[in-house]
Amino acid sequence: MGKTIVRHLWNAISGVFVLLLSLWMSGPGIAETDTSMYRWYFMLLFVLWVIGFVLQFKKRSRLLGVVITLLPVIYYLAIYIRAAFM
Repeated sequence: MGKTIVRHLWNAISGVFVLLLSLWMSGPGIAETDTSMYRWYFMLLFVLWVIGFVLQFKKRSRLLGVVITLLPVIYYLAIYIRAAFM
């Protein structure tokens, strides 16, 4: 019971975090180029998170799903920490 609550909390918090940062990074005021194609590449990180989220529903691929959902979160945290210390 406790593991499922922690996993659901993790999915909710990390999903909102990745979605908001993906939308913010793909916004027209943030991207360094006017080409919209390059701006939407940041949304691929949210798609990767969704794939990891879907993999968590099967018991056999649950660990792989958690690892895949960690990748975009760690990427955005690393970018945020680097920007904060500049």
